[in-house]
Amino acid sequence: MRAFFADNLLLKLISLILGGSLWYAVAQEQGAEFAFSIPIELRDVPDGLEVVEESVHQVDIRLRGPSEVLRALSPQDLSVAVDLSFAEPGTHVAYLTPDDVAVPFGARVFRVTPAILEIELDRTLERSVNVIPRVSGAPAEGFELFGIDLAPTTITVVGPASRVRGLEQVTTVPVSAEGLRQRYSRSVRLELDPLVRLERDHSVNLILDVREVRIRRELEEVSVTAEPSNAVLNVTPTTLRVIVEGPKSLVEQLSSEELVAEARVDGFAAGMHSIVPVVHVRRTDALAALRIISVSPEEVNVQVR
Repeated sequence: MRAFFADNLLLKLISLILGGSLWYAVAQEQGAEFAFSIPIELRDVPDGLEVVEESVHQVDIRLRGPSEVLRALSPQDLSVAVDLSFAEPGTHVAYLTPDDVAVPFGARVFRVTPAILEIELDRTLERSVNVIPRVSGAPAEGFELFGIDLAPTTITVVGPASRVRGLEQVTTVPVSAEGLRQRYSRSVRLELDPLVRLERDHSVNLILDVREVRIRRELEEVSVTAEPSNAVLNVTPTTLRVIVEGPKSLVEQLSSEELVAEARVDGFAAGMHSIVPVVHVRRTDALAALRIISVSPEEVNVQVR
C-alpha cells in the first residue's frame, strides 16, 4: 500500500512539473512584446483647410500578444489615424492613445510614443502667378539665344495661405541651351513649394529661339536702276553703299551684285526728281533672313523724259 501511494506521488509530481512548464510556456507566449514604427494618417481634413506642418509624421507603438501572432505582423498591418473633421485654422493638438491604433485580433497596444501630436492648419488660397524660365548654358559657337517663349506665361497655384499669399512667380526646372544650333521646344515642369500645387494639371511649353549669330556688313557699289527704264534719261549716282544685317554665314558670302536699288518714276513728270530707292535682295533664299539697315546716299537724282 505504501509503495502504491509512493508511485502515485511520483506520477503526481511529474504531472505537476509538466503542467507548470506548459503554463509557463503559454504565459511566455501570451506575454511576447514587439515594437513597430508606423505613419500617422490624417483623416477628414475640412474643405478649405491645408495641413502645413506636423510635429511628428510617425509614432512608435509597442504590442503584446502571442508570439506567433506578433511575428506575422508588419507595419502595413497596423494604422493610427487622427480625425481632423472639426479642426480650425491654427494649431490642432491630438492626444494619441492605444485605442487610436488599429491592430489585428490577438495583439494589444499598450504604449504609443509620442502621445501628443501638433498639427498646423491654414486656409487654402488660390493665386495667379508669373512663370519664369530658367535657362542654363550657351548655344554652340556662332549661335545665340535670340529669345525665350513660354506658354502659358501665368498659372494658378493652390496651397496654404501662408505659402501662397506672397508668391509672385514660379520658375521652371532648369533647361539647358548648351550646344544648341536651332530652335528647341519642350514641355517643362515647375519648381514649386512642396505644399503648393497647380490648380489643374497642365504642362508649360518652353521654346528656345536659337539662331545663328547676326552681323552687319557694308556693301559698296550696289547698282541703282530706275523703272520704267524707257522713261529715264539719267540716274545719279549709279551705285550706293548698303549696310545689311543677317546670319553671319549668309552675310559674309553676300556680294554687291546680289542686291539692287530700284528707283521708280511711275507717274513722274519730265524733269529732275530726287527719289528714295528701295533695295531688293536678288537671292530668294536670303529674303527673309536679311535686313537692310541703311542706304547711302538715301536719295538718287533721276531725270525723267
